Amino acid sequence: MLAIIGQVIRQLREENGISQEELASRAGISADKLAQIENNEANASLGVLIRIARALGAKVSALMAGKDEDHQAVVTRSNEIAGNLTFAGDETGRNGHLHFFSLAAAKTDRHMEPMVVEIAPSGGAAVPELRSEHSGQEFIYVLEGEATLYYGEQTYTLHVGDSIYYDSVVPHFLANETTGTTRVLAVVYTPY
Repeated sequence: MLAIIGQVIRQLREENGISQEELASRAGISADKLAQIENNEANASLGVLIRIARALGAKVSALMAGKDEDHQAVVTRSNEIAGNLTFAGDETGRNGHLHFFSLAAAKTDRHMEPMVVEIAPSGGAAVPELRSEHSGQEFIYVLEGEATLYYGEQTYTLHVGDSIYYDSVVPHFLANETTGTTRVLAVVYTPY
């Protein structure tokens, strides 16, 4: 799946006559980072993918599953989730504690990004100052374990069955401060 993302970014960029340097500037990342993403040498965070998609005038879903619109329903079976799309938690790859598994990768014209997110235990590490922030909204529902959401100046501890809906423009960070496994259903909406 990562190869598709880099390939689609390059294809859309070239079709629009945009240089790597110009796209990187529009997306607010370095040209080196964009080249690594296009060449499948580095994972991009969700925030970076959103910024690249916006700079290309495309939906995030176009980067993840190709660029053609498709009005078909997409079913993702439970045995298809493992080994699906996974990418880094932030642009530096620092938040490797988050692993995202797309639930609708085959749906190319989607407006939401539904995914299962596995959150590795933090091991007592401090919450980083640099948090994710991007346009749109997110919905989190805890499937297994306990999740902690740092949202602006507030902290929310969520247990199995709990959910939270929030604006993604507020700096946020999702953590697992337990020693066990935490899995959440996340739905991310980014305006086109």
